[in-house]
Amino acid sequence: MIKPIYCLVFTIGFLVLSFQYSLAQKKNIADQITHILSVAYPNGNNPGGMVSIKYKDFQYAKGSGVIHLETPKNIDAKTNFRMASVSKQFTAKAIHELIKADKLTLDTRISTFFPNLKGKVGEIQVRQLLNHSSGIADYENLMGDQVKKPLSDADVLRIIEPSETLFFEPGSRFRYSNTAYCLLALIVEQLTGKSYGNAMKTMFFDPFGMKNSLLYEVSRKIPNRAYGYHPQKDSFVFADQSLTSSTLGDGGVYTSASDYGKWLKNLKKELDGLKGEDNYLNVLNSMSVKGKITYSFGWFRGLDASNEPVWFHSGESTGFHNIVLFYPKTGEYVLLFSNRDDLLIAEVFDQIMKTLGVSIQGIDNQPLFTWLSKVYANQIP
Repeated sequence: MIKPIYCLVFTIGFLVLSFQYSLAQKKNIADQITHILSVAYPNGNNPGGMVSIKYKDFQYAKGSGVIHLETPKNIDAKTNFRMASVSKQFTAKAIHELIKADKLTLDTRISTFFPNLKGKVGEIQVRQLLNHSSGIADYENLMGDQVKKPLSDADVLRIIEPSETLFFEPGSRFRYSNTAYCLLALIVEQLTGKSYGNAMKTMFFDPFGMKNSLLYEVSRKIPNRAYGYHPQKDSFVFADQSLTSSTLGDGGVYTSASDYGKWLKNLKKELDGLKGEDNYLNVLNSMSVKGKITYSFGWFRGLDASNEPVWFHSGESTGFHNIVLFYPKTGEYVLLFSNRDDLLIAEVFDQIMKTLGVSIQGIDNQPLFTWLSKVYANQIP
């Protein structure tokens, strides 16, 4: 018979060895991800990116590169990046809050807010803007050569107002449209009586402690701001703004990895508190993109290799590429924000996902960023 003292010693020894193995395993993963970043962004004096991970019991945060070539401060967890289309989840969440406050419903027609819209366009429902099933044209394709200065969300409405046709019957299929989220931002302004930026501040940024997050304005000082660049041969061209950089609902949020982690923490807290079905999770508001992948409230929603729900989105804008992945049940996440608009991000994020053992069903073994780019171009593979 084994004496209890020997069992205790054995148990303690086993736990110590397991702890040491876990530490070694975490260090190995961290070293691999650091190596991925050092290979992708070898020159710390160039624009680069910020990786932040909370996955299982592994946490990692590391920046690479500088926020601005003229004032070469290193990128870190407090660096504010333009989120581009990752911003859509903020717009959608604002609409969700207004729905909960009985200010509108998913079925509300957008002519309620924009009476000058014509024909079928005015009959589009709020839910169809949210899940990209409206069939409305993307304003980028309607701008024309007469646009000489950056557009606002109100400008987008003026561009759309003469249109009477849609790509298809609203609600019948998925077609990604930035126009939809510009209109949603204008709805937020009408129902709150505030500018979109102030609405975001009072609804989310202040309550969640996202002290440095804000919406872009031409003359507004952005703390810890990363400036965007476009790689060109062996150099970088300053490329921080374009004619579509000032629209807010579809892509105007500036935030950091640190602040965005707070956003996800509060989202997870809300999800934990939901009982039964809620509009924010209701599958009836999800539109099928491909297979088991759907879109709802500013997120693509799918399953990982273990059939766990996983949400994801990327953002592409002049000078910036970003991608986020979030597990709604556990609050785990993988983030990569970049102040350069090359496609290197696709390979980097793909390698990070493989290092962590994360994969998404239905993207046909492509890098997730690449797959999403095709979806945005309405070339769903």
